[in-house]
Amino acid sequence: MTKVNLRPFVRPNLDVLFVALNPASQSNSNGHYFSGKKSRFFLLLYKSGLITRDVDKSIADGIVFGSNKINYKEAQFGIADLVDDIVETKSTRIRTRYHHVERLVSIIRELKPRIVCIIHSKVRDAINNSRHPDIVARLDYGNCGKILRGCDSIFFLNYFPNGNTILDEPKLWMFKELREAI
Repeated sequence: MTKVNLRPFVRPNLDVLFVALNPASQSNSNGHYFSGKKSRFFLLLYKSGLITRDVDKSIADGIVFGSNKINYKEAQFGIADLVDDIVETKSTRIRTRYHHVERLVSIIRELKPRIVCIIHSKVRDAINNSRHPDIVARLDYGNCGKILRGCDSIFFLNYFPNGNTILDEPKLWMFKELREAI
C-alpha cells in the first residue's frame, strides 16, 4: 500500500470545504492536491471566479487552501478526501464504507464550514446510500441546501473536474452558483 502524502487543508469556520474522493497517485507523489497532468480543478476555480488568478497547479493547493489572497471575497477554502487512506487514481477501485461517511460527518460538525462542496459522484453515492441517521436529504447536482440534521452547512454537488467526458460548462455553472453563495 502506498503511503499517503497529502494532508487535508481543514480548519474551523471555512467558507468552503471541498470534498474529493481520495488521493490520486500523481497528486500524492507530487505532494499537492489536484497537481496531476489531467487536473483541471484550479483552472475551473479560476474560470468560475472562485479564485482571481490562474495558478500553477503544482503549488496551487498551498495558495488556494493555505491562504485566501486570491480567493473570491478572500474566502477561506479547504480540502479533504472522503477516503483519505487509499492512494489510487482509478475511482472504480475505491470502495467507500459507512465509516468514511461517519468521519466526514464528524469533520463537518466539528469544523462548521459554511459550504461543503462535494466534487465526485462516488462521494455523493456514499453519502446518499449511507443511511446515516443525521443525513436528512439527498445530494443532487447544484445547491442541495442543508442535508445534515442540526448543521448549518450548505451542501453543493459538482461533477468531478478531471478526466471525464462531462463538458466544462455545467461544472463552471455550478462553481459560479457556489461563488454566489459565498
